[in-house]
Amino acid sequence: MVGVEGRDKVLEFIKKEGAILPIQIGKELKVDTMFSGAMLSELVNEGKIKSTEHLRVGGSPVYYVENQVDKLEKYTKYLNEKDVRTIAFLKDKGVVRDKDCSPLQRVSYRIVKDLAKSIVLKRDDGSKEVFWRYFLVDEEAAKEKILDMVNNKKEVEEKEIKKAKEVEKQSSLEEESSLEEEDASLSTSQKNVDEEKEVEEETQEVEKPLVKEVRKTGDIVKEFFRINDITVWEEKVIRKSKDVNYLVSFDSRIGKVKYFAKYRDKKVINEGDVSLAFNEAGKLPLLFLSKGELTKPAKKLIDDDFKGVIFKKLNR
Repeated sequence: MVGVEGRDKVLEFIKKEGAILPIQIGKELKVDTMFSGAMLSELVNEGKIKSTEHLRVGGSPVYYVENQVDKLEKYTKYLNEKDVRTIAFLKDKGVVRDKDCSPLQRVSYRIVKDLAKSIVLKRDDGSKEVFWRYFLVDEEAAKEKILDMVNNKKEVEEKEIKKAKEVEKQSSLEEESSLEEEDASLSTSQKNVDEEKEVEEETQEVEKPLVKEVRKTGDIVKEFFRINDITVWEEKVIRKSKDVNYLVSFDSRIGKVKYFAKYRDKKVINEGDVSLAFNEAGKLPLLFLSKGELTKPAKKLIDDDFKGVIFKKLNR
């Protein structure tokens, strides 16, 4: 039965039934599982059938022919609980960016290669970016979606830059207007010394609260570092006053420790924000600073998967 005739019967059975396990072959052909496994291995080596790499049932791979790949879906329930969740997420999205995924998702997709297929986008500047597609999503359709995702992000970034420039320009115009009005006020108030003193007093009264109003975001962060005796070694501005990375150190019970500190100016800090910061931190522990509120799912992610991450809410 292990000869050509046996292999032909196995191949015929797989084509008829779809993705199967060795035990099913054994029952159908009334042979020992060892023999059915041997025949399946021969067929795989000959390129007539395929077998899963990670997706296994009771330690055995699933065997199928090329046009039956969709039948693998019924075996996803045999994955571990975390992989079931990450694959369900990928199935729902179809295509995802690797850098937008949580660390758990990134690890899972690199292991469950039967169900998560990688697509590497190569840019003109030589840089590369990894995307993941659900195994039943057509590769060409996935590539089109990736291009849309990249272009949409580029458009959003360009709009944000344009908006930021407009806001900066408007602020500059308002400041110039304010200075012109102040100059005019000063020139008409120099009739006598008493009037000049009154104008100076008024100017000082107006300027004092303005100093507080234009208080920069960086001051809030640096004040936090100062109060907590945290030394800043590096500072990298990702988005001015919105997203800043720091390399810091401070004393602990076991001595001086280094941390990657991330400041995000957002009203709400979600799972994505925490995951991206965790990824940026690399091997360093993460100190996440924000004036925003931490969502419950994000807090759960820190408690369950990112133990050691410190989140501090800064006073506005």
